[in-house]
Amino acid sequence: MARTPHQLCSVALLVALGACLAPADSWPDDAARIAIVSGNQQGAPLGQRLPEPLIVGLFNGGGRPLKSGRVSWTVSHGHGLVSADTTTVSDSGWSQVGYTVGGVPGTDSVRATLVGGVANQSVTFGVVAGENRGPWPNEPAGFTTVTDWPYNLIVTNVDGTVSGGPNVWNQSPGTGLAAVVPDSSAPLSPPNVLQLTYPVGLPSGSAPWTLYFNPRPRGREFYTAFWWKANAEWQGDPSGINKIIFWQDGAPASANLIVMMNNQRQRDYLLTVTLEFNQASNGQLVNSAGAQAVWHVFGNVRGGNYVITPGTWYRIELYFKGSTTPSSQDGVLRWWATKLGDAAATPIGDYTNVNFDSPDFIQFSFAPTWGGNSGVGKSRRDYYRIDHVHLSRP
Repeated sequence: MARTPHQLCSVALLVALGACLAPADSWPDDAARIAIVSGNQQGAPLGQRLPEPLIVGLFNGGGRPLKSGRVSWTVSHGHGLVSADTTTVSDSGWSQVGYTVGGVPGTDSVRATLVGGVANQSVTFGVVAGENRGPWPNEPAGFTTVTDWPYNLIVTNVDGTVSGGPNVWNQSPGTGLAAVVPDSSAPLSPPNVLQLTYPVGLPSGSAPWTLYFNPRPRGREFYTAFWWKANAEWQGDPSGINKIIFWQDGAPASANLIVMMNNQRQRDYLLTVTLEFNQASNGQLVNSAGAQAVWHVFGNVRGGNYVITPGTWYRIELYFKGSTTPSSQDGVLRWWATKLGDAAATPIGDYTNVNFDSPDFIQFSFAPTWGGNSGVGKSRRDYYRIDHVHLSRP
């Protein structure tokens, strides 16, 4: 996996994001918290510098960035070196260092601590010494980052107004059930995560909120990756459909590629992909269920299906490439999952004979619809949490 041009692009996009955000408030703030923005879970050969800097952000209790604080950096485990012992938080609310891997292989830890903050205001980066590695293991070589969003803020404009430009996230009007919350178990950019809350009474076929990103230029080939979990007591919809993300194409009527937690025909929740198109039919796909242009696609690798356990963090990765025509059966669809603590991702689906509609894909969204209009409502309060999302393209 190439880690050169797009790694630099990732940092540039983060800098561009800083310019889009509202001006940072000044430190100190009693509710201030430090959080990882990017750079976690990288690796490099012994004695070499990581391709990306380690970046943290300083935020107040409402999620607004803070400036003028100071951050101390220490190597809490390992033999590498940071480029500075102390850094100042910039006007964007961020602070960063470079890290050079030492001469001993293993997992290094680098701690960033808010100087003068309340007790335990620190975060820890993990670094793999002696191995080229990035946080998104199945990203195709040479792909360019189009957004790398850590969810220290929900959207680009903190006042909720729609904005445009590179690496920009927006939200649709909703019920106010989206928030940045702390979760110390967050695997990539702790402690902040996005929480989408499903209230009691939410009707089947509804989503509590929608967060969306419009890639420019549009395209038919993308890689998608994010860390996600549902709460441990998750109440599934009777339809067996619990949607997580959407990729929408540019057809006149809505057509989508959807990743979901699915127990339509089995007791366990499985990680599946739904092809919900207007023209393309996919009855040729093995281990699938559906009719006409809507197909629920289950796994076909290593025996197929991958079981999701609510309450556990998973890294979900998706790669797709549109077919030449809606009937040419040459589109590609692959997805993987990594349960927190697993050493490597598990391949779930690897299909190379998929039909897609012809239009480009125009929008990615977390629009996690609960159910398929089964006529019931939520009887308990549930949530999804998302820690970081990364999209790239050729």
